[in-house]
Amino acid sequence: MAEPPLKGIRVVDLGWLTAGAATSTLLLDLGAEVVKVEGPGALDPFRNWAGADPARAWWDESPWFAFTNRGKRSVCLDLKDLRGRDAMLALLATADVLVENYRRGVLDQWGLGAADLRKRFPRLVIASISSQGEDGPERDMVSFGSTLEGTSGLAALTGEADGPPIISGRDVNYPDQVVCLFASGAVVAALMERDRTGEGCHIDLSQRELTSFLLGEELLAAAEGTPSPRMGYGPGCAVEGDVAFWPGGSAPVRDAKALSESPEFRAGTAVLRSPDGTPAKGIPFRFANRPLAVHDNTHSLGADNHMVMAEAGLDPAAIAALEEAGVLATRPRRGPTK
Repeated sequence: MAEPPLKGIRVVDLGWLTAGAATSTLLLDLGAEVVKVEGPGALDPFRNWAGADPARAWWDESPWFAFTNRGKRSVCLDLKDLRGRDAMLALLATADVLVENYRRGVLDQWGLGAADLRKRFPRLVIASISSQGEDGPERDMVSFGSTLEGTSGLAALTGEADGPPIISGRDVNYPDQVVCLFASGAVVAALMERDRTGEGCHIDLSQRELTSFLLGEELLAAAEGTPSPRMGYGPGCAVEGDVAFWPGGSAPVRDAKALSESPEFRAGTAVLRSPDGTPAKGIPFRFANRPLAVHDNTHSLGADNHMVMAEAGLDPAAIAALEEAGVLATRPRRGPTK
């Protein structure tokens, strides 16, 4: 069987929620090794979930976290501590790619800004995913999927012709789900360029710009001064009850349960299963000669601290000292947020 295309590539994942974490998941599915780095005081927010029981290891039980982070090696390292920063630099010296979607300026505060990393590690490919990009008047804006739909123009085109703008849903975060496709493709292109030139790069991805890009010809029309109004379901299309009608056809409007039970969905790859049987984010493409699958479960927080830090060049005494200081950890410093 042919090896996956990114075999031998190491990705350090500083991604939170969907935008960054799902980007590194796609790279993992293409064969990369992914090291997920979280801090004991700054977990991926998806680890905090509605069913969290403070008396249990709640941080390892979140289905939301497991869905997007299966198969990644887990390191829990305090990047706000100078010792943690130095350990992170040692890890990045072994990496090919860094994926991050922190608020702009956070990594600079920790001495891990892209400009400094590019000087220290010229072969490193850095993918920064942010609300509005690295420059421009709104670069410091913090956004969620719903606000990105509003600021990108997507919501203005969505909904009934005589109704208000509509977002896809507070918990759907459509722009977050889409950006990982752009970002992972850009990373692969940057790695190909590095093979030719020997140089990495800093990829700047604005979620607002990418969401606007999805509007296609509507974006062009608006740029020419003739923006389209909301058109509801479009000419000849209508929804009555649970059925959608269009010229020459109709189909039931399926909710998530109905879709997941349909034979075409079950035959697809949108949702797969981890080896332990839990649902996992699927793989939205296939290779004829390289079968792709979910090969590993979700690792417990900090489960790979020792091995990853040893691979980064830290000796056992240095690793033990980081653990003693709480810079390396296997549990969070506080309980779940209600």
